[in-house]
Amino acid sequence: MMNTTRPVNASLHALALLILVCCSAVTQAAEIRVIAGNGEAGFADGTADARFNKPIRLAPFGTGRILVADISNHAIRSVTLEGEVQTLAGGPGKQGHKDGPAAEAGFDSPHGVAVSHGGEIIVADAASHTIRLFESADDGYQVTTLAGVPGQSGLRDGPAAEALFNSPHGVIWESNDSILVVDIGNAAIRRIKDGMVTTVGSAATSKMVMPIDMMPAEDGSYLIADAGIQKILRWSPGEEGVILSPETGLAMPHGVDDDAAGNVYVAEIRGARITQLAEKKAAQLVAGTGVDGPGPDQLDKPAGVLVHDGYLWIADLNNHRISVVPIESIANSKD
Repeated sequence: MMNTTRPVNASLHALALLILVCCSAVTQAAEIRVIAGNGEAGFADGTADARFNKPIRLAPFGTGRILVADISNHAIRSVTLEGEVQTLAGGPGKQGHKDGPAAEAGFDSPHGVAVSHGGEIIVADAASHTIRLFESADDGYQVTTLAGVPGQSGLRDGPAAEALFNSPHGVIWESNDSILVVDIGNAAIRRIKDGMVTTVGSAATSKMVMPIDMMPAEDGSYLIADAGIQKILRWSPGEEGVILSPETGLAMPHGVDDDAAGNVYVAEIRGARITQLAEKKAAQLVAGTGVDGPGPDQLDKPAGVLVHDGYLWIADLNNHRISVVPIESIANSKD
C-alpha cells in the first residue's frame, strides 16, 4: 500500500479546509467498505480480481446490484453487493460508436447511466455526443442510438436523430418514460420524448451554470450538481431552481442523490469526501478525509453517489473502486 502519511502542517491545513468549505459540525465519518476494485486501473470481470478504470456514474439495477459507467474502459458494467462485476457492453478495445448486439457495441467515454422500470438502459455517451439505448433481446441487449449525431457536438433541438448535444454527462428516466439529459457542454437540461428533443432548462432560464449530474428527488423534483456555481440545486422543468448547498459552496460537486428522509448526499470530487446536506442543519461529513488517497478511510476524486438498498454506493474515480456505506451507519456516526 502507498504511504499516505502527510506532514503535520499539511494535515492541519486539510482539516481546516474541510471544516471551512463544508461548514460542517465535527462528526465521525462512517466506515467505507470497498466491494469491487483494488485501487489499480484495469479491465477484468469477476470478484476478487475485478478491475475498473475510472468508474464515474452509478444507477440501480435490481436488488443488491448497480450499473457502473466505467469511463476510461468505455464500458457499462454491473456490480453486486457481494462484489461480482460483469461487463454488459463495451471495453477498452471497443472505444468508438457502434450499435448492435451489446457484445459488439462500442462506446466513447460513457458517463451517465439510468435504468427504466421496464429494464431498458440509457447511457450518456459523452465523447460521441449521443444518447444510447439498451433494449432486451433474445441473446442479451441490443444497443441503438436514441438521440444525437455520432461525433457531432452542438445545440440543436428537433427530431432525435438530428438533434445535437455537447458532451452529455447525465441521464434520468422521468415518470412518464421521457428522458432528461444533463448536457454539460451546452449548460442545459434536455428532454427526449416521443422522438423529439427539447431544451427544458438552461443558464438563461434558471440558476444553473454548469450542470454535471442530476437525480430524481424523493419529493418529485430533481437534484442538480452544478460544478459552475459549486452548489446543489433543487429544480423542476420550467422553474428557476432553489440552491440547497452551504453558503460557502462545495468543492466541485460531481454526483448527487438523496434518501427516503430527504437527506442529500454529494460527491465532492475536489474535496475527497462525501457530504450530507439536510434542511436546517449544517453540512455533515459522511465519508472520506478531505485528502485524496488510497487509504481505507480515503477517497480519491469521488465522482458519483447512489442511494440503493439501504446503502450509499460510491464511485471512487481515481481509486478505481466501488465502495458502500450503510445508510444506517451514517446516522449512527452523528450520534
